[in-house]
Amino acid sequence: MSQFIDLQLFSIEKKEPATPRRRQMAREKGQVSRSQDLVTAAGFFAAVMAQRYSLQPVSRFIIARAQAMWSAPVPRDPTIGWAVAVLRSILTYSTLAVAPVVAAALLFGVGTAIAQTGLSFHGNLIAPDWNRVNPVSGLTRLFSRRALVDCLRSLLKVGLVALLAWNTLRAVLPEVSSLLVRGLSNSVEITTRTLEKLVMNCSVFLVTTAVLDYVYQWWEHEKSLMMTTKELRDELRDSEVKPEVKSAIRARQRQMARRRMMQEIPKADVVVVNPTHYAVALKYDVHVNPAPVVVAKGLDDLALRIRKVAEEAGVRVVRNPPLARALYRAADIGELVPEELYRAVAEVLAYVYRVSGKAPREGRAV
Repeated sequence: MSQFIDLQLFSIEKKEPATPRRRQMAREKGQVSRSQDLVTAAGFFAAVMAQRYSLQPVSRFIIARAQAMWSAPVPRDPTIGWAVAVLRSILTYSTLAVAPVVAAALLFGVGTAIAQTGLSFHGNLIAPDWNRVNPVSGLTRLFSRRALVDCLRSLLKVGLVALLAWNTLRAVLPEVSSLLVRGLSNSVEITTRTLEKLVMNCSVFLVTTAVLDYVYQWWEHEKSLMMTTKELRDELRDSEVKPEVKSAIRARQRQMARRRMMQEIPKADVVVVNPTHYAVALKYDVHVNPAPVVVAKGLDDLALRIRKVAEEAGVRVVRNPPLARALYRAADIGELVPEELYRAVAEVLAYVYRVSGKAPREGRAV
């Protein structure tokens, strides 16, 4: 018994590489290899580099603007308009100062995301999914193997960043401890150099770990796409179906749908004809649907068959060419009559009920 179970488990093991069709189906569902850590690290590294190379020109710009503002004469009677203008200038200069850093972070972050997944939109990812708010599903995801691995990776990353920061600060600790006895310019220079080195080392470390995370995510994605031998065999069989076989299957499906349609004609209340080119059978149950339903329709030979079946079943056939054409074009089988045709259809049904002496069909309530 245990040997049979082992053989069964071995037979369903996913060991076959994914086919192009399986990859395409996964991509259509939004299942692609991507690393959010790589996006964050790329944006952070780009912001650090932009700040490094734009610090001096931005500092000169800010200093020049500040000097100009301080040297500008203050009105004897300051007004709200003057204060608003000064505040607007400060906000404008501040925005221009941080613009290179923000632009670099956005450009590299978005570029890295597009490079991983490509330009694609998946509406199913934003569609409502009750499993996402299901407590049972949430607990399952919370205590899953993937969640445990992500938690351990995050803790390890935080620990390594803290260790790197400590090693960086420890190397300059003698200089930092003497800041209180140094001059202002010297203290600012030491602090700036220390922070720049710390941020640069952390950004390089984050990029390195993000690349490793991307490799891990790619491996996980490839592993999830692998197929069992049975799945591969079934997919190959489906993809190798000959065109004539597919055509025969579709023809058989159309034949069965037409047969079901013909079985619904005796249940109809009226068949509107044109008189030989169009035929549309309508059924109205006041307790089931708010409007009549198209149960059958056809052109030419099929229209003649619909009319013949209706006459044999005792269903009233009404000649109304404009209404028959309009119904054929406006509604498919199983659909309600469009609102713009209510009046014309109501007149036909009223005529049928009056001639036959029958009341509207009494169906069960829904």
